[in-house]
Amino acid sequence: MSRVAIKLNNVAKEFFDGKSWRAVLKNINLAIFTQEFTIIAGPSGSGKTTLLTIIGLILSPSAGNIIIDSKDVARFLEDDLATLRMKNFGFVFQHADLIPALNVIDNILLPSSIQGGVVSNHIKDKARKILEDFGLIAYINAMPQQLSTGQRQRAAIVRAMINDPILLLCDEPTSALDIESSTIVLETLKRLSQDERRGVVMVTHDPRVFPYADRMIKIENGEIIYDSKLNKSGGA
Repeated sequence: MSRVAIKLNNVAKEFFDGKSWRAVLKNINLAIFTQEFTIIAGPSGSGKTTLLTIIGLILSPSAGNIIIDSKDVARFLEDDLATLRMKNFGFVFQHADLIPALNVIDNILLPSSIQGGVVSNHIKDKARKILEDFGLIAYINAMPQQLSTGQRQRAAIVRAMINDPILLLCDEPTSALDIESSTIVLETLKRLSQDERRGVVMVTHDPRVFPYADRMIKIENGEIIYDSKLNKSGGA
């Protein structure tokens, strides 16, 4: 059964451009659920990436509340936020950003090694299993430059999954991929989102992605103008 992974109440974000404060997000009310592939769409500059980074606790809001497990974490100290990020979120970006000097398995194990220093055999076995599920087991010892762009992106998804995140947060992960590679990545993310323990959130402006959504959110000028879960305009 799906559940609320994170909830944003009246969230706003402003940035200072050197002359004045500019509102990037305005009065965002949004609950993100597990077992759901949520796509946040909007034109460049609409605020969708800012929204994703606030959901992922990378940016703090200028106003509003962020609720996880009934706790308002919006004003938590950075050390506490880092712990929450490690526990709750996996991140997949536009470019895979694998470390060139590390092979595939070492790239994937990097979050676990940062977290605890020594990586257990259990984690290593889990990494191999996910690689096998993603069709990458043959590349376990390959260097990133030996992989195709699509294979690198799938390896980045495996890396994001290694700590069993509640939410997988994806920022334009298919924008640099050809159609075939994009389809493979999207089908992988769709399959991951069907687990009741996990949700997937993707920001994009690519309409080819939209058919994969369980829930479509559209944002313009820092405001949610459509949420298919509510089936009406004007907020979430």
